[in-house]
Amino acid sequence: MAGADSTTTSSSSSSSAAKAAADGDVLRLSASVGYPEEYRLLELTPEILAQLEGSEDKMSDECSGGGGSAEQWLVIRGRDTDVATLVDTEDGAYRMATAHTSNNLYLLSREEASSSTAGGDLLLRAALNQTFELQKTQPQIRSRVVEVLGWDRRGAFRGAEFEQQPPEQEEEEDGAAAPRGHCCVTDELLKGHVQAGDRVLDRVLGEIPAFREPGSRGWRVLDAGYCMDLLRLVLATQVEREWSLDALDANEVHEALRSDTAAGDGEPAVYKEVVEAVLGRFGRRLDPHGQPSVYAIDSTRVAKYLAEQIFAAEDMRAWPVGEFLAALRATMPPQLHGDIVAAAGDGEKWGSAAIPTSVVRDLAYAATPLDPQLVHSGAGGASHHLTYVVPLFRSTLPSDPRARMQRLFDAKPRWSRLEIHPYLEDLVDVDHRALEAGDARTLEAVNKAIDAWLLKFGRGVKSPGGQMVYSSRLK
Repeated sequence: MAGADSTTTSSSSSSSAAKAAADGDVLRLSASVGYPEEYRLLELTPEILAQLEGSEDKMSDECSGGGGSAEQWLVIRGRDTDVATLVDTEDGAYRMATAHTSNNLYLLSREEASSSTAGGDLLLRAALNQTFELQKTQPQIRSRVVEVLGWDRRGAFRGAEFEQQPPEQEEEEDGAAAPRGHCCVTDELLKGHVQAGDRVLDRVLGEIPAFREPGSRGWRVLDAGYCMDLLRLVLATQVEREWSLDALDANEVHEALRSDTAAGDGEPAVYKEVVEAVLGRFGRRLDPHGQPSVYAIDSTRVAKYLAEQIFAAEDMRAWPVGEFLAALRATMPPQLHGDIVAAAGDGEKWGSAAIPTSVVRDLAYAATPLDPQLVHSGAGGASHHLTYVVPLFRSTLPSDPRARMQRLFDAKPRWSRLEIHPYLEDLVDVDHRALEAGDARTLEAVNKAIDAWLLKFGRGVKSPGGQMVYSSRLK
């Protein structure tokens, strides 16, 4: 990257010049042949600098051992029309903003000494009055990934029996300008449009879910109905073979499904990659690096996925709590009914205070037909007979804190801290696996950041029940 290279050149040139001056050498300063050359300096954060130094040490160790190769440490991803976003080695995302300096910065390079100059030459490469600064950001990833996956003209995968011979693949263009109607959504195509590192991209693809097609370089999204049908088939096989829901071996599951559903032409009716995608979407891999892949089914993940489908199937309309819970329970696989009853809780308690701890905590909020704003009863929430569940998916909200708060206040004029928390926690730069696991220190950091946003963008007043309720101070 030019910015990183020029930063290194500038510092090394300065140190060389200082050493030469100390040794009494004579340096002659002149402009380079191509002056002024085009350079942009990138000011690295301490975290990125530590990553680069660590990667350099690691690469040196690998190369000295006869193996390893140089990695691309820093990359800029996204479309030409996006705000430039840098992705570091830990998959952190940074918005690149231009900062102007009060004085010019001169970029010099040291040339070898010649017969005419004892100390060598200094070449002036560029005079700069602006640099790139890095600001940590949370780019909107899921919606962009879904958009790119939608370019596959075959549509979502609904099973091998529905597949036809794919049309001849169009010659691929540059990822940032790829044509619609592709037959194969490759890693390169995704990286040309999505501002995310490889690990974040893999996680989002797993959440959608999508799978890598066998014998192909491309990703394909799974049809929602087929995804649930396959999960039900997996659970039925689990009952038949007396497997534990807490330890489903992906290879064993695939072999069982393949023998039960083999196509007449000998082709497998269920791809192993699809089985892995479904188990990964609805379960937790017990050992991320272990082989074979073993998963524990998570009933809350299943319930949240079904809740999304219920909301989307009804055009994102508001649901009376009792009606929504009945629809959710009706669609849950029989083996998970007990878990969902425990997770969803009693409808009588599904007031505004209960939604944030339920299976729809970042998918919907509570409202009443009498007062669409926050309503408090003596028990801390509105009766479920008056409460509606209003869909609002966190994944569709802006990634900028101010813009997100504006959208939230537009949807609901007053929020309690407990209610708004699930809609903001993903914006905080923490390990979200630790947050999901309930780590106290991580939760404290998230609470501190959210409290700062509420003070900056909201006005807090105490409700009759003693709870702080926030309205917008944004204009």
